[in-house]
Amino acid sequence: MDKFTCMVALARVVELGSFAEAARRMGVSAPMVTKYIGHLEKQLGSRLLHRSTHSLSLTDVGQLYHQRCVQILEDIEEAEAVAGANTAAPRGALKICVSGAFDLSHVGPVLLEYSARHGDVRLEVTVTNNHFMDLVEEGFDVAVRAVDEMRTNALLKTVKLATSRLVACASPAYLKKNPQPEIPENLLHHNCLAYTDTAPTVQQWRFERDGRNSMVQALGTLRATSNELLKQAALRGQGVILQPTFNVYEELRAGTLLQVLADYDAGSLAIYLVHPQRRYLATKVRSFIELLEGRWGTDPDADPFWSNS
Repeated sequence: MDKFTCMVALARVVELGSFAEAARRMGVSAPMVTKYIGHLEKQLGSRLLHRSTHSLSLTDVGQLYHQRCVQILEDIEEAEAVAGANTAAPRGALKICVSGAFDLSHVGPVLLEYSARHGDVRLEVTVTNNHFMDLVEEGFDVAVRAVDEMRTNALLKTVKLATSRLVACASPAYLKKNPQPEIPENLLHHNCLAYTDTAPTVQQWRFERDGRNSMVQALGTLRATSNELLKQAALRGQGVILQPTFNVYEELRAGTLLQVLADYDAGSLAIYLVHPQRRYLATKVRSFIELLEGRWGTDPDADPFWSNS
């Protein structure tokens, strides 16, 4: 029995949630589709699907095998597109991972624009703070990450899109009640609201000036994995935050937040586009990358989010 046809059958059954509908799409009988799936299970020595009268779901082994089947089928489709002058339109599921540190107000419009352009593509977007998620293992097509340091991986291609400076800031109301910090060490007497990937972690804020580094432990009443929550707390006058410009540039321009320690360099985050390294990218992936590249300027080392950068 042709393994390729069996893989197509599994992909169709999972996509449509029905043996009967998969059979109709493939132009065969429902019992034939059952035989296709049974052949795969016999070859693998493992059950791929949990089946009952009212439900259909993948087993743990089935999830892994199905993920690979879908990728293989998409690779074949892409290879045919390349051989046919690459005229295939984007379609299928596009799995995207977005760094939780990078405000969706920046990536969101790109996602919506892409979705409007390509109605045959189903976007599956995951927002996570896990910078070290295995994109290949998890089956992601592309990721947008905001990190201070990017780990290299031979299986991944990374493209730097932009840079976002870190700035310390607080509300005018907070600074009216508390003395403006003149040097980083003054922050030890302030309520520092810190971003952290894991809430119990104590953060250290680094500042550099004239080649001299200062490390300050950020002690305060709030630590969170949400930049937005920390910003809202600062706007309420609750403390000092150290935030990337992409999250606070509007408030800095409006004056609802004021930068402190402006003469110091507090570091930066880099915005990266990441995708599995492949000789031929699926049309859906390539079209998304083309839409994202240049979105924040042509100089990846420049900060497009704050005019004073």
